[in-house]
Amino acid sequence: MIDADPFRVAILIVSFRNPEDVQACLAALAQLTEEPRFDVFICENGGPGAFRDLCERLVAPQGACRPISGELAEDALITPSGRLSEVKRLALKRRDARVWLGCASENLGYAGGLNIWIDRLLSSAGWAGIWVLNPDSEPHPRALQALTDRAVAGRKGMVGSTIVSSADHNYVYCRAGHRWRKLRTSLAFIGLGEEAGASVDLSSIEGDLDCIAGGSMYVTRACLEKIGRMDERFFLYYEDADWSMRAKRYGLGYAPDSIVPHKGGTTIGSARLRAERSRLSVYLESRNNLHFVRMHWHRYFPLGLFFGCAYAITYLFAMSSKNFRAAAEGLLAGIRGETGRPKFHG
Repeated sequence: MIDADPFRVAILIVSFRNPEDVQACLAALAQLTEEPRFDVFICENGGPGAFRDLCERLVAPQGACRPISGELAEDALITPSGRLSEVKRLALKRRDARVWLGCASENLGYAGGLNIWIDRLLSSAGWAGIWVLNPDSEPHPRALQALTDRAVAGRKGMVGSTIVSSADHNYVYCRAGHRWRKLRTSLAFIGLGEEAGASVDLSSIEGDLDCIAGGSMYVTRACLEKIGRMDERFFLYYEDADWSMRAKRYGLGYAPDSIVPHKGGTTIGSARLRAERSRLSVYLESRNNLHFVRMHWHRYFPLGLFFGCAYAITYLFAMSSKNFRAAAEGLLAGIRGETGRPKFHG
């Protein structure tokens, strides 16, 4: 059990050998408005070496954190299942907020890394919601306050942010998330390319929302207790879409003033040029699209397979035969119903 008395929101982050991103993210979180109070819960999926490196960087003279001790025995946070092998407690230097840092005993994927902390939080009282945040994001000071305000005012169970590129804050990457295109069996970003400061039709955007983008998802406790944990069968990609589909009956919302700059793809290579994308990102995008369609839009599965094949062929036009093979392998895995961590990924 975690003592939740000092905080109202739990900020959940999954990292994978990207300590510089986590350091920058925590530095931004230290600048958030005083309310709501929060603690940060990080799962490092990259192994003991990455965990030690992250700890050392965060408590270095230029790091965002300082070590603390004596609140709880670390063993109390390590479950018999062995999914966490080590836990450290730190605190932000410039903020009254603790940082709980856990080392996953193996790569649990994005959903598994979040569930490690969700399981513990659900047994604790006092907190109002969780904020799932990508490690390569640097939220603006009012980002969290705007999310919680919209959840209360709009009676929304899950709320998304205005996500912008870290390279150019003037243009929108997405407003809260995506709408689902049935006849394309794919997700489409809402607001892509719009000016960040442009006025918006909030009711129209929320009416279009099918999925909150996983880079910034605020989930109320009441909603979380109804929809449960993330589905670890996805490992990476579409777990946020599936979670959102389950939350939709409890209200999906958008907080325009919650600005979250995001680099994107820094851990798995999904933000690179098309021909240079990582095998893992291409494989999982193809496999999990079929898995998602089968779960939520099963009548459209043949259409999803058709577009998946067309998508794979585009890599040949991009002169990337290796990613064509990765996409084809992902499609075959999706047809067979394979889930979880790919065998080729450690």
